[in-house]
Amino acid sequence: MIGEKIKALRKEKGYTAKEFAEKVEVTPGYISQIEKNMISPSLGVLMRIADGLDIPLVSLFSQEEQEEVTVITKDNRTKVQFADINMEYQFVTPFSRKMNTCTQMEMLCFRLGPKSWGSTKVQYHEEAGECTLVLKGTLEYHIGDKIYTLNEGDSIYVPPQTYHQLYNPGEEEVEAVAAISPALY
Repeated sequence: MIGEKIKALRKEKGYTAKEFAEKVEVTPGYISQIEKNMISPSLGVLMRIADGLDIPLVSLFSQEEQEEVTVITKDNRTKVQFADINMEYQFVTPFSRKMNTCTQMEMLCFRLGPKSWGSTKVQYHEEAGECTLVLKGTLEYHIGDKIYTLNEGDSIYVPPQTYHQLYNPGEEEVEAVAAISPALY
């Protein structure tokens, strides 16, 4: 479970629960609840935890190190649903705590329900660029005061340091594939 992994990594880095809680701007009790898998933290908290541990966010969800050619079947994708994001991510790239080729990029499939925003917060990636290909439906990228509308087969590249939000204006679910480099989650 994710809580046990966070606890092991925190101890590996030599932090007490109190020190680590201060570092990631939460209470020691909150860290304890996360580590005991009593609560599911928001994406923002998980990103601060990963940053505090100096690891890519996605490594919190990895099961094992991947250093060889790897096939991930559709049924064996790592699926992640964050409390503050209205999309389920299915990772199609392997994860690694080491900064090797497995973590230099990530690719994920996602679905976004009709008439809904991808997140309640504007997304921003300091160092990561992202490219999204729409497989089904219509997806809007809201960037600054512009709206980029993508239909089936269309793609968009969003450079690092670009504030953006995703919205599905249609009556059907959107299916898309995104590549992010370097790995963000």
